[in-house]
Amino acid sequence: MRYQPGQSVLHRLHPVVKLAWLLWVTAAVFLFGSAALPLWASAGFMALLWLSGIAPWRIPGLRVWLVLGAAILVTHTLAVRGGEPVWGPVTGDGLASGVRASGRLLAVILGSALFVTTTEPVSLARALMDVGLPYRWGFALMTALRLVPIFRVEAHQVYRAQMVRGVAYDASGLRKWWLMLRHLCMPLLVSALRMAHSLSLSMEGRGFGLHRRRTYVRDVPRGKYDVVAGALLVLSLLAALWVGWLRNS
Repeated sequence: MRYQPGQSVLHRLHPVVKLAWLLWVTAAVFLFGSAALPLWASAGFMALLWLSGIAPWRIPGLRVWLVLGAAILVTHTLAVRGGEPVWGPVTGDGLASGVRASGRLLAVILGSALFVTTTEPVSLARALMDVGLPYRWGFALMTALRLVPIFRVEAHQVYRAQMVRGVAYDASGLRKWWLMLRHLCMPLLVSALRMAHSLSLSMEGRGFGLHRRRTYVRDVPRGKYDVVAGALLVLSLLAALWVGWLRNS
């Protein structure tokens, strides 16, 4: 998954506000025992992806996660014994447990995909530095996010070059993983070390880290949508605390 430029409301929303919503929804689907909440969260994330101009079925690896979610659903349904029988070995508690577990997985995947595809990495690092993240850590985060596409291209080039030279990547079993570890990961590791060394020399020559504070070329503006999203986040937190208090009283 990577950032996809756009002009939707989510694209223009402040990265910290989106990150706060992602953390809150992720925590909520695990803290509350409702089986319907993860499904509603997943449906909401899919709708937001669609409204942002991103087709949910084009998310890389979504099919794998759907298969894993289906396997979790079946496993929980058959393993958990309790409640009223529904059909054969399937019980009400087992079905609720399976729906809850698979829904949580799907909600986390879709929420993460929504955040990554609508948040520019540079803006995310800059926004985190605005709220107190040390700029050295922010630079490390920004560098890691920027180097991911470069390593992806290099891995593809190394893979193609070694296929031409006769490396048997079409082998099966453990031999295939050993070949990938030996012939593909080693060149990428050497390239990463070389790139990190060059980057460290470049930043040292420019005096990076010499001062406790630094200036920035670009800022991440805040708008009315950020205020509305932040207010809704606070209201949802208060509502969750109120519901929890009612249940415990």
